[in-house]
Amino acid sequence: MNVIFESITNRYIPKSRESTKIYRSRIGKFQGWISIIVNGLMFFLKLSIGLIIGSISVIADAFHTLTDVISSGIVIWGFNEAKKPADKDHPYGHGRAEYVATLVIAILLIVAGIEFIESSIERIVNPTIVEPQWWMIISIIITIFIKIIVALYAEFLSSKIASSTLHADAWHHQADAISSFLVAFAMILGKYGYSQVDGWTGLIVAMFIMWSGFGIAKAAVDDLIGRPPTIEEINDIRQLSQNVEGVMGVHDIAVHSYGKDKFASIHIEIDANENQMEAHNISENVEKILNSKLGVSPTVHVDPVSIKDPKTNEVKKYLKENYSDHEIITGFHDIRVVDTKRHHVILFGVDVKPNLSKSLIIQSCDIIEKQLQSIFPEFEVDISVSGSHNYS
Repeated sequence: MNVIFESITNRYIPKSRESTKIYRSRIGKFQGWISIIVNGLMFFLKLSIGLIIGSISVIADAFHTLTDVISSGIVIWGFNEAKKPADKDHPYGHGRAEYVATLVIAILLIVAGIEFIESSIERIVNPTIVEPQWWMIISIIITIFIKIIVALYAEFLSSKIASSTLHADAWHHQADAISSFLVAFAMILGKYGYSQVDGWTGLIVAMFIMWSGFGIAKAAVDDLIGRPPTIEEINDIRQLSQNVEGVMGVHDIAVHSYGKDKFASIHIEIDANENQMEAHNISENVEKILNSKLGVSPTVHVDPVSIKDPKTNEVKKYLKENYSDHEIITGFHDIRVVDTKRHHVILFGVDVKPNLSKSLIIQSCDIIEKQLQSIFPEFEVDISVSGSHNYS
């Protein structure tokens, strides 16, 4: 099926030398128009059948399909907004417009579900005899298969361009297919005299619509507030940075997503004996490779570390031997020893496991600090804890 979808996409949206942002926008709008045309025709078919036989579940399903038309219009709007370049009021671009579009789709689903719960309860209390013709039932069944194909294609395009908006749209189509299945089942039972099934099926469809809406809304809100980067993204950034000549270590990786656009900040460790010009060149090489390979716009902070200082190596050895399997501390970085006439300080950063209380982290750092001072009594110890948004 994916081969067919790929062929269709390449035929109507051929790849060119245009930017990734414009290509994503064309893909998103293409799926949006397919959905509008297909769902528009299905809406009129379902609504006509529902009005002819007086079925609340069929009418509910028709308006569920209508929300697909509206949501697809929002998809097109979202991709139009997302492709706009950064401006004075939006210096990071308009990529998060996709998340807004996704949230609006979810709200429409929830509102539609609430309205049909009311109508379905009324039909349960006051059942009406529903007598559909077989051609009506077959028509609804055909729409199920069409919706499944449209949903699969939307999910295919969602994976192709990594779009949460198209993923939400695919879920919307799947929800419509399931509700249509329930409606077809109720129509068959109604044909044999089970009139109350229509109201109960409408209620189930309405609840399913709302459940889909809340799930999509949660995902959209998470994206707007800020999701953590994936393990794969962190590993890619770390590996590419460490492969740059002169980089000895990478830590405190932070990634911010604005739709497809990603901005990152990272700390790299280099030999303290490198001159300032060489350190600058190394950081620029890291920025270039991350931008070219991953499309990330990075800011690189340089941490000079001494690789030949015996005291620094002694501290590194002690930390590795005693805290490599610590229950709270997951790693150490940027280990330095300042040993001058006025200052005698051991400095380093620590990474900790997520979702720990601040008091527990402080307690663990205090223990490490006291143990180091007992071994290196002439030195102060300064420990900094990486934020939960920083990864190493």
